[in-house]
Amino acid sequence: MAKRGTERIASVAALLVLWQSPAWAEPLKVSWVDLRSNRPASCASLLDNYQTHLQCRQQAASARLLSSRYRACTPGAETLDGKTVRIAGYAHPLEFEFRNVKTFLLIPPLRQDCSHPPPPLPDQVIAVEFPEGMNVTADPVWVTGKLRLEQGKTHIVTTTYTLQATSVVQASIPDVEVDE
Repeated sequence: MAKRGTERIASVAALLVLWQSPAWAEPLKVSWVDLRSNRPASCASLLDNYQTHLQCRQQAASARLLSSRYRACTPGAETLDGKTVRIAGYAHPLEFEFRNVKTFLLIPPLRQDCSHPPPPLPDQVIAVEFPEGMNVTADPVWVTGKLRLEQGKTHIVTTTYTLQATSVVQASIPDVEVDE
């Protein structure tokens, strides 16, 4: 009889440990600032020039000419690699398709002073896979899933991160944090 009691206590203890484990934890809420936290100080003037250049066309040309340098200056936050995160941004489909989109880019708000803003820097773009598919609108979304520090390149932009999404839900504009 004492053996059964000990087995039950052990079972309950094991369930409590599983319940407290990271698999059951809430996703880590991250912002666009968090994604760029590991930028080398030596890149500050290059990146500042890219982000504040007055002429958008020159900025876009600069992005093409210096793409390998920008990539080296935007290595991504290693501390977020493999974490389950929740981040708000704007879904940008890779193709001209807006229904049942399963692969898209998640980006912060783009500059409003350019009619054709240059692409965000690589550590400000997340390549998202969402097997369930979603309808893309102009509204921001919260995306939850496992974030990976994996550099990639699409026909649109270079990326520092990928994310396997488990959830995509509507967000509001103030949810998309881009504080400097």
